[in-house]
Amino acid sequence: MLMTKLKFSDNSKQAKLRNIPYELAPNRSIWSFNLPSGYSCPGANECLSKADKITGKITDGSKTLYRCFSASDEAKSPQARSQRWHNFDLLRKLKNVNDIAMLINQSLPSVNIDVLRIHVSGDFYSLSYFVAWIQVAKNNRNIRFYAYTKSINFWVHCIDQGISIPSNLILNASRGGRYDDLIDQYNLKSVEVVFSPEEAEQKGLQIDHNDSLAMTPGSSFALLLHGTQPIGSLASKALKKLKADNIKFSYSRG
Repeated sequence: MLMTKLKFSDNSKQAKLRNIPYELAPNRSIWSFNLPSGYSCPGANECLSKADKITGKITDGSKTLYRCFSASDEAKSPQARSQRWHNFDLLRKLKNVNDIAMLINQSLPSVNIDVLRIHVSGDFYSLSYFVAWIQVAKNNRNIRFYAYTKSINFWVHCIDQGISIPSNLILNASRGGRYDDLIDQYNLKSVEVVFSPEEAEQKGLQIDHNDSLAMTPGSSFALLLHGTQPIGSLASKALKKLKADNIKFSYSRG
C-alpha cells in the first residue's frame, strides 16, 4: 500500500526569491512546506487571520493589527487551501516525534533542494511537530531550512532542555505574537513587520526584501507590511501610502 505523502511547493520562480545570493541556492532550487494559516498558529496574535477551509471567507482575530498575507492567499485560492489542509490533516494523525519526522522525510521532493522554507503559511502547531523538524534538518544537512515562527515557546523549551538546533535550520522569532517576552529574554534572532521604511530605520532594523536575511544567521531584521489588509484599518492606510510612495517590495504567493 502506497503511503500518502505530504505536499511541498516549488518556489524557485517566486518573484521574492529571484535575487537571493547565488551561494544560498546555487541550483536555484527553492521549496516550501505549508499548513493552514491561523489554524496551525497557536502563538499568533497581531497577525491572526483564518480562511475558512471550504468557503475561504476570512476571519480576523480580536487583536489583529494586520492581516496575515498567506490567509489572504488561501481566501483566493481553493488549491492552496486544499494543499495546506491535506498536510495538516495528515500530520495531526501522528503524535510521536519520530513518526512525524519520518513522514516529512519520506515526503521530501526527490530533487536537489537548496533551500526549504518551513511555513510560508502556518506555524509549528505542537512541540512534537517542532522537534520533528529539528530531526528532519539533522537528517538532511545538504538542505538549508528556515522558518519564521511565533511558536517561540517550543523553541525556548528546546533551549532549556538542551535540544540543539542544527546549523542548517535558521529560525526567526516573529514579533507580534503571544510569546514576545521570550525573544528578548533569550536573545533570539527576530523579525518585525513595519509599516514604513522610516519605522524600520527608527528601530535600527534592515528590511529583508528577498528572505536572504531570514535564511542566514545574523541580526534581527524587518519586513515591510504586505498582503491584503482590512478596509479602513491602519494597516490598509499604511499599505496605500507605501504604494503611493512607490516603495519597492516583492512578496508573492508561496
